[in-house]
Amino acid sequence: MPSSLNPLQKKPELKYRVIVVILAMVILIADELLVQGVSVGEAYCALVLVGLKAKDRQLILVSAIGGTILTLVGVLLSPPEAHLWIVEVNRLLSIFMIWLTTVFCLQQLRTSAAQKESEEIKAAYEGIRQEMKFTKLQRTIAVLINSQQSIEDDLVNALQVICHHTGWPVGHLYLKDDEKDVLTPTKIWFLENPELFSSFKKVTEESSFKIGVGLPGRVLLSRRPEWIIDVYKDKNFPRARQAEEIGVHAGFAFPILIETKVMAVMEFFAEEALEPDPRLLQVMESVGYLLGRVFERYQANLQKEEYHDHLRRLYKRLESARENDEEKTIADGIHDKLRGNIDQELEAH
Repeated sequence: MPSSLNPLQKKPELKYRVIVVILAMVILIADELLVQGVSVGEAYCALVLVGLKAKDRQLILVSAIGGTILTLVGVLLSPPEAHLWIVEVNRLLSIFMIWLTTVFCLQQLRTSAAQKESEEIKAAYEGIRQEMKFTKLQRTIAVLINSQQSIEDDLVNALQVICHHTGWPVGHLYLKDDEKDVLTPTKIWFLENPELFSSFKKVTEESSFKIGVGLPGRVLLSRRPEWIIDVYKDKNFPRARQAEEIGVHAGFAFPILIETKVMAVMEFFAEEALEPDPRLLQVMESVGYLLGRVFERYQANLQKEEYHDHLRRLYKRLESARENDEEKTIADGIHDKLRGNIDQELEAH
C-alpha cells in the first residue's frame, strides 16, 4: 500500500515545480526584452505564490531565492538605456516585493498548519469522547441485563439507553416469530417527539417483515447491523411508501442474537439523511450479543418454571398415592379385625 501511494504524493510537487520553472523562464524572457530602467522583477512573486498553493515551504523559499537571482541577472541581459540609479531602485523594489510576499506566504503556511493541527486535535478529542460514550453505553447495557427485571422492562430500558447515548430520536423493537419465520412489530418504542413520528409509529405497528424485506428483514438475513442513508431513496424500505410523510430519513438496525439465532431486531431512525457510521454499527453489534443474554435468561427461567411445575405435579401424585396407601392400610386393619370377631363367634357356637 505505501509504495502505491508514494507516486501520488510526488505528482503534485513535480507539477508545481514545473510551473515555477516555466513562469521563471517566461518572466526572464520578458525582462530581456525591456530596458534596464523597466523591471518586471515583481512578477517573480508569482513563483512564491505557486509555492504557497503547493503548501511547500521549501518551494516558497527556493522560488524567492530564484526570483531574486533572476531579477539581478535581468540587469545584465536587459538593454542598458537608463540611469544606473533608476535601474538599482527598480531592481531593489522588485526584490523587496519578492521577499515581502515570501514572508506573508510563510506566515500563511504556518497558520494553515496550525489550523490543521487544531482540527486534528479536535477530531481526536471528538473520537475519544465518542469512544467514552460508547464504552459507557456498553457498560450500562451490561449492568441492565443483570438486573433480574422482566424481559419487557429490560428491552424498554435498553432501547431508551441506546437512544440517549447515540442521540437517535426514534427506537423500536421487532420480535422474531419462529412459527411464521417473520419479524413482528411490538409496542416497545422510544419516541423523542411522539407527535412528529406518530405516522411512522402507526405504519410500523402494522408492518411485519419476512427475511430480506425492509430494514428489519435485511438484518434477519445478514444477522449483522444494517444502515440506510435515506429511507425515501432506498428501494427496500416499504414503510416509506405506506404514508405520505413518515418523518424519518436515516435508519440503522441490529440483531439481538443467541449465538447465531436472531431473537429480535432493534431499529433506530433520525430526522435527516446520514452517512453510515462504521464504529456505531460495530458497537451495536456487540450490544446485540449482550442483549441476547436477556433472552437466554428468559428461556432459562421458562425451563426452571417448567421443572418446578413438573415437581409440583409429581408431588401431588405422590400425595395422592400416599393417601390411597393409608386408606388401604386402615381398610385392611378393619377387615382383619372384623374377620377375627367372626371367627371367635363361630368357635363359641
